[in-house]
Amino acid sequence: QNFLKTWLNDKINIELGSLIKLKDIKSSNSSTRALSYMLYENNGVLKRDNIEKLLRNIDQKERKILRDQGVKFGRYHIFLYKLFKPNVVSLRLILWKNYNEKYYDLEPPTFGLNFLNDKKINNRNFMLFCGFEKFDNLFVRIDILERLFMQIIKTKSENEIKLIPEMLNLLGCNKENFKKLLKIMNYKIIEKNEDVYFKYIPQK
Repeated sequence: QNFLKTWLNDKINIELGSLIKLKDIKSSNSSTRALSYMLYENNGVLKRDNIEKLLRNIDQKERKILRDQGVKFGRYHIFLYKLFKPNVVSLRLILWKNYNEKYYDLEPPTFGLNFLNDKKINNRNFMLFCGFEKFDNLFVRIDILERLFMQIIKTKSENEIKLIPEMLNLLGCNKENFKKLLKIMNYKIIEKNEDVYFKYIPQK
């Protein structure tokens, strides 16, 4: 029993070290400490829309403190990128299920998939825990979502962005699902001859 307890504690500290360290972040900025603890409480993932006000109080110097701990400041999420490795996701799920004493039937998506189109998945929080953001019945891995956003910025010409095969390859989805995702993300689809362009239309 002592051996197993020591082994498990060591495994948690190694695999989830970046998450555990967020509890004791060293900073005089109360917003930095608040963000790090919120990340810890939410298993390393926060939706950016929910914490914009808090982020305004954290300058680049303070963000570096968090980046040094493995925190990514993305367009859609603030997250610990190390937590989405297959072995780390598996460990977090085992601990989470046992702590809650339920959700035993929930299983993570197949490792290696970046995009899912599944109407049967209805537990949004569980999917976010696994590293996937929900768009209706579409799910995209949050680190891939950030890479897609960077690719869109790089491809942008004036106000329109051309849909290129690299975007589909990054997500691992077909063109129709990609267009559906864009519409949910507030992009307008424009088709010219056989090419597809899209343009961001901010919500009022």
